[in-house]
Amino acid sequence: MVKVDKKYNFLTPIKSSDLVRLGRNADGGYVVNSEIIEGCKNLISFGMGKDWSFELDYLKKNKSTKIYMYDHSVSSYPYIKDILKYFRRFITFRVKYKDFALRIKSFQSYLKFMNLKNLSFYKEKISHPAKNKNEADIDLVFKRIKSTEDVVMKIDIEGSEYEVINQIIKHSSRIKMLIFEFHFIHTNEKIFFESVKKLQELFYITHIHGNNHNRQLDSGMPCDLEITFLNKKFSRETSEYSYEFPMKNLDFPNNPYKEDIFFSFTKD
Repeated sequence: MVKVDKKYNFLTPIKSSDLVRLGRNADGGYVVNSEIIEGCKNLISFGMGKDWSFELDYLKKNKSTKIYMYDHSVSSYPYIKDILKYFRRFITFRVKYKDFALRIKSFQSYLKFMNLKNLSFYKEKISHPAKNKNEADIDLVFKRIKSTEDVVMKIDIEGSEYEVINQIIKHSSRIKMLIFEFHFIHTNEKIFFESVKKLQELFYITHIHGNNHNRQLDSGMPCDLEITFLNKKFSRETSEYSYEFPMKNLDFPNNPYKEDIFFSFTKD
């Protein structure tokens, strides 16, 4: 267990008794406060890629959930291309049928998710300012949801998260919980510190996890961080904190073929 530099102590999460994991036990799964999930029927999700296990688990917790999914990079094309490639390999005896069948199953899972009645999918890139037709800013995202309704937000947009912090704060009164993935904190340290401290004026950190797809810094902190924020309006003030991560039975390596990143905060 590596002690992180004390300058990161402001990231120490408050202790929460209702933490659960949604999504698979690998990249795409996140630790959240279950009480919020059960009471919030709007999930805004930025970044889909090839995994939507978090969104499906959210639906299991709250069947009336409406999911607003944004990802400009997602389409059927990669699945069809993969199926054709493995079909050619199968008929030339270079792969087994199960390898070909697995690609068909993946495409079927994608289509099933995209056709969920609970899902509104936008092939748009989250950006600020939004300049092109295939871009959306946070203001537009919230215009698409009734102004009386609260939301949970999951944000994994590969480094663009720093662009939208101020817009998120603008709409913070409607955000019950934020699940953020912050990327490349070693090269974005100043803006990372500023961004998190702005959010902490309105939100508590309830969980933190290092993404082991990237490295652990000399400071002891992971280079990429998953952080769960809970709106202070929906949480009691506490002086109890969690210091050691990852948390057993909640956290799992993003890359299951590598050891997770272990770190701890210093108790003041």
